[in-house]
Amino acid sequence: MSRRFDLTEVDRALLDKIYWMGLRGAEHGKVYSLLEQALEKSGKAGIATFVMRQHKYLVAVTAENGLLTCHTLHWADEIRDPKKEISNLPGKVNASAKELKMAEQLIDALSMEWNPEEFHDTFQEKVAALIQAKQAGETVEKAEPPARPTGAVDLMEALRASVERARSLKDTGEKATTAASPQRKKATPAKKRVTSKGESLQSLTKAELYKKAAAAHVPGRSTMTHDQLVDALTDKASSRS
Repeated sequence: MSRRFDLTEVDRALLDKIYWMGLRGAEHGKVYSLLEQALEKSGKAGIATFVMRQHKYLVAVTAENGLLTCHTLHWADEIRDPKKEISNLPGKVNASAKELKMAEQLIDALSMEWNPEEFHDTFQEKVAALIQAKQAGETVEKAEPPARPTGAVDLMEALRASVERARSLKDTGEKATTAASPQRKKATPAKKRVTSKGESLQSLTKAELYKKAAAAHVPGRSTMTHDQLVDALTDKASSRS
């Protein structure tokens, strides 16, 4: 590593993949730890090149959570200028103070703590469900067509409605949590997600839920997510009881 840079100086468009760096041998442990601690304390990244699979890479070596990581970088000539590639960018529109404030309120109302585990690949889940449906000999129902674009709308009214909707959902969730805390009340779920044998539906895999949905003749099951299958099976069980 011939040069050191603050990682914030590196354009994020240059970042590609991340690799964890280990030791070639135990005798290099002190050097590894020393470099990791020095980079961590300085907040710098080491810039270097290395060859992998007969291909030369530009990399940034950083310290993260007690280990060294290697960020492969794109070469400068591989990055295109988006302003040259996208011809219809609107530029900086002269928004009114009210519109800007409303947009900021919407962002604030929708703010949440980042938890990557809350997000999953719904497309992959739908493909897996379609495969399950085909294997079970079921007919595959077509997905609903995408919503048609609306015409011109009042921007302030659209922002105001979005803010109110976001705040309503956020306040409802917070009040439900704080109201039960002081009295230590046990929340009563709206739906008891169990089967007739007392088995928890939420703990089942999507494939297991799909089999139950097929046996119960749940319509639209091939395009449902895990939670939607749970809800559909719960509704089925409730209607029978």
